[in-house]
Amino acid sequence: MDDLVKEVIPLLQYLIPGFLSAWIFYSLTAFKRPDTFGQIVQALIFTFVIQGAVLGIGTLCLWVGSKGFSVGKWDARAETAWAFSFSLMLGIFACYLALSDKLHAGLRRRNLTKQSSYPSEWFCAFAQYQRFITLHLNDERRVLGWPVEWPRESANGQFVMQYPRWLNDDGQPASYGAEFLLIDSANVKWVEFSPSSEGSVCRLPEHLNSYQNI
Repeated sequence: MDDLVKEVIPLLQYLIPGFLSAWIFYSLTAFKRPDTFGQIVQALIFTFVIQGAVLGIGTLCLWVGSKGFSVGKWDARAETAWAFSFSLMLGIFACYLALSDKLHAGLRRRNLTKQSSYPSEWFCAFAQYQRFITLHLNDERRVLGWPVEWPRESANGQFVMQYPRWLNDDGQPASYGAEFLLIDSANVKWVEFSPSSEGSVCRLPEHLNSYQNI
């Protein structure tokens, strides 16, 4: 038993940076955590990248030290510190790529893929088309508002609508004094995205102000 523990602990120490990167990624994005086997595989992939970066920085530091400039000793403590730093940077960088769609956008321009970095078409629509939406409810009512938050899946979760306005039968917004409205996605039949005349999210305050005056 003691021999098994002695073998497992170094393995866990080796994999911890990869698990830390995976934990950061799934904590900051809307992606579902895979099963145990999938998490181990992803941790191994992250660990491979991290250990490669540590190996590279170690080789560079030793080369710089051989030239007469040294700031310390390259040992197990230094490797652990660099592995921890790279695990943080890799996790945050993976989140940036997933939330910005920049990597997939570049690949789409080169016809290498048709996919986006977002976890689903549902999430992609809300992330890409930032504008007012109309929720069509199961009871035939409609509510217009700005989606501050939305469920990462269409089947469950809640919409947080800012400056909500119930729409009359003629499509005109009715007066409503609430600033936020929480609606369960189970009560929503479909979502209608309003046309974007401005085309810029940078003008969001004016958009909101105009709808506040309705």
